[in-house]
Amino acid sequence: MSNHLAIATVSEALRLLLTRALSPDIPFAVDVGARKPPTEPPADPAITVFLYQVTPNAALRNLDAPTRAADGTLLARPTTALDLHYLISCYGEESQLVGQRLLGCVVRALTEQPVLSRQLIDEAAARPYLAGTDLAASPQRVRLTPAPMDVDDLSKLWTALFQTPYALSVVYQATVVLIEGRADPVAGKPVLRRTVRAVPSRGPVVDQVLSRPAGSPDAPGEGPVTKDRELVLVGSGLRADLVVVRLGERRVPVDPGAVRDDRLVVAVPADLPPGVHQVRVLHGLVLDGRPAADHLAMESDAQTFARQPRIVAPIGTAGRSEGPAGVSARLDVRLDLPLGDDQQVLLLLDESHPPAGRPAASHRFRAPVPTRPRPDPFVVRVPVAGVRPTAYLARIQVDGVPSELTVSADGTFTGPVVDLTH
Repeated sequence: MSNHLAIATVSEALRLLLTRALSPDIPFAVDVGARKPPTEPPADPAITVFLYQVTPNAALRNLDAPTRAADGTLLARPTTALDLHYLISCYGEESQLVGQRLLGCVVRALTEQPVLSRQLIDEAAARPYLAGTDLAASPQRVRLTPAPMDVDDLSKLWTALFQTPYALSVVYQATVVLIEGRADPVAGKPVLRRTVRAVPSRGPVVDQVLSRPAGSPDAPGEGPVTKDRELVLVGSGLRADLVVVRLGERRVPVDPGAVRDDRLVVAVPADLPPGVHQVRVLHGLVLDGRPAADHLAMESDAQTFARQPRIVAPIGTAGRSEGPAGVSARLDVRLDLPLGDDQQVLLLLDESHPPAGRPAASHRFRAPVPTRPRPDPFVVRVPVAGVRPTAYLARIQVDGVPSELTVSADGTFTGPVVDLTH
């Protein structure tokens, strides 16, 4: 890295490089200066090295991010990566093509030595006005490359030099100049022991999420996951020293001995609320006999599964009334899974036995937003209104996942049922 004198040091080093490149090919004295092209062409041969633009280096502009911790503590000195753009103009007697001869020497010198050496930078730093520069100690060498410029670019550049006549010129870019801040970062923490370990792994991949009854040897199948079922993840590369399954925001440890490379069985926490959840497999390492649970190194792709609730008790009815618009009441529904405070809950009613000649009536009612936390996370109270006084199949839909219905042997839905006839 280098301090605030780096830009000026590059300009002076470039001037020295061009000065030395003229002999022995140029037999006369040439004034080489790091300055703007003059408004009046000089009478004697001259070369001007003019820094006309400074731009951020695109490749290294985020080299130092982040420089501070969350509490504002400085972790690394802020560093700016810059590209310097130079206009090198040559002046001399045109009848003897002095300008062109000088330009040939410039191009040859920057082709033979495109990188500013440490020795050249040290000589430039000997100038009194550059005392204290540390560009020579920077690990990044400054390289000079010609920049292509068409007629339009040249016209714009020389137009910006007000009242300055055009001279035979070439443009070079010096990259990269690193300028760092002055503040000292905090010292690193002492290392008690090294826990870095490299292992070959392609990482876990989850291709499919299946389920089966908990503890059952049956083949897993697709479909929603109720409370009494466990997840079976099918994929590749699932085995590791430390295996953790993340369900939503929860981490569920898995016994590595029960994990196959192509299959993993995980018990779903009983209090995981219904709804759609993401599942990922995370791999960590066991270092010095201790699991590095907070440093899980690899993570699989995300798959989703539906956690399905069940209605576990007869649906209670309170405040029933009947009028010209139909039946109004409050239905109390108990589930086998707890609900989250911010989950959206709907009550779905489908007429159980509609009369012949009329399609079954269906209704949807939104549960009111509860107080937080829910008084009883297993109970949903939903007001209904304007329904026919008959029996209905009832479902509770939580974040898009409806509760389970019972099915008879002949393939018809049998419950749960709420009777609104009385």
